[in-house]
Amino acid sequence: MTTDPSLTQRMTAYAAALNERGAIRTPAVQRAFATVPRHLFLPGGYYTGGTFTPVSQDPGEDLLERIYADTALMTHVPKDEDAAGRYSSTSQPRVIAAMLEALHLSPGTKVLEIGAGTGYNAALIAAITGTEVVTLDVSEIIVTEAAQAAERAGEKNITAVTGDGYLGHPQGGPYDRIIVTCGVTGISPHWLDQLTDDGLILAPTAHGGFHPTVAVRRDGHRITGQGVMSSDFMHAAGPLYAWPEGQTPALTEPLPTQPLTTRSDVGPALPGDEYFDLWFHLGTETGRTTRAYVEGLDPAQGMACLHQPGHGTAWIQRTGHLHHVGNPSVADDLAASVHKWINLDQPTIADYHTDFERTDTDESVYQPAGWRLRDIPEQ
Repeated sequence: MTTDPSLTQRMTAYAAALNERGAIRTPAVQRAFATVPRHLFLPGGYYTGGTFTPVSQDPGEDLLERIYADTALMTHVPKDEDAAGRYSSTSQPRVIAAMLEALHLSPGTKVLEIGAGTGYNAALIAAITGTEVVTLDVSEIIVTEAAQAAERAGEKNITAVTGDGYLGHPQGGPYDRIIVTCGVTGISPHWLDQLTDDGLILAPTAHGGFHPTVAVRRDGHRITGQGVMSSDFMHAAGPLYAWPEGQTPALTEPLPTQPLTTRSDVGPALPGDEYFDLWFHLGTETGRTTRAYVEGLDPAQGMACLHQPGHGTAWIQRTGHLHHVGNPSVADDLAASVHKWINLDQPTIADYHTDFERTDTDESVYQPAGWRLRDIPEQ
């Protein structure tokens, strides 16, 4: 899709870097990242530090360096001058690549995407499958921009549709794969109706205050889920984000400033995604697991916590240190869950599975009914 030698070289290096990090594992996905021009899928620019940075079709070297890095780029924010009226972005390339690998795409695979974003993800899928990709979004502005970006990039196999993500797009089904690019608390029954018998849904599903990616399949009359990887997305609206009973949503406002008590070395230091493996485990232990912010703790060190309103809150961070406010019993519970994860040999997100159960509501969804560790063969 690109002919400029310097841009070709840059995109090849961008794809190779994702391969070196382990996000890309197959030649088809690497080839897509090396040939689909990400800079053409920015609708005029992106926001950084609250400031809008314009991006033309021929950006300079400094902008290209930023665009072809492993960084998410926010393209819409809910401001008066932003016609989309909500947040939208192109996700971190490492996350995009890992999700595409988890889809197990091949030529001819038919895909529905819930959440169009900039259209970049749909273009990568089309480059791999060589067939039509339907990308669906509730925002007409975002759909129009995704379609225009696909046209700029010369990608003819993308159909961008305005519609309610909960309902899917039955006109284009059945689909071999459905990929969801927004956080949800459950799986729409309409998606399952539009899925082939051996199809796969990949969805960032709310758990413990973040949105790890889950692979959902049919197994006879059962709907089963397998953890895939750590991820976090802006969440959907409506029935797709009806919070499960007994689960504490992520807190949107920081907790009141109060003295913190610290316990050192409660857990191991956890770089990279290992921290999210612990976080996922904590979410399987108690519905009090969530994400919360408080003055005095660095969010970059991780904000997974147990939160019991009116009683106390305790955080475990990447450093292995535990911090708490309020009743120390909450900190004791958190420390016990951390030690349990260590004693289980630190299982990963991919080591957990679940059954999904349908909610008894007018606009029902299928939600995880309790996560369990799968049997891991001895080495």
